[in-house]
Amino acid sequence: MTPDLPTPWVMQLSETLFWDVDQTKVDANEHRKWLLERVLERGFWNDWILVSTFISREQMVALLPKLRLQPREAAFLRAYLGGPDAQ
Repeated sequence: MTPDLPTPWVMQLSETLFWDVDQTKVDANEHRKWLLERVLERGFWNDWILVSTFISREQMVALLPKLRLQPREAAFLRAYLGGPDAQ
């Protein structure tokens, strides 16, 4: 993949998630943490379905301690990952 091309599934996310960045420049591997935070905090349900298809639960568990989320979004992600022990 060339640096000028976005990760294809990123282009399927809601454009409103990218008000401050160029969506075509977002690389899902490099910006995985940012994408997960952005979708959890500002995305629609379809964005969540898409991101949870391409970012595995294992990757989310690894990212969880590094994520900067509001309590509501953090609780949702912990529940999705298997409850309060998913830390």
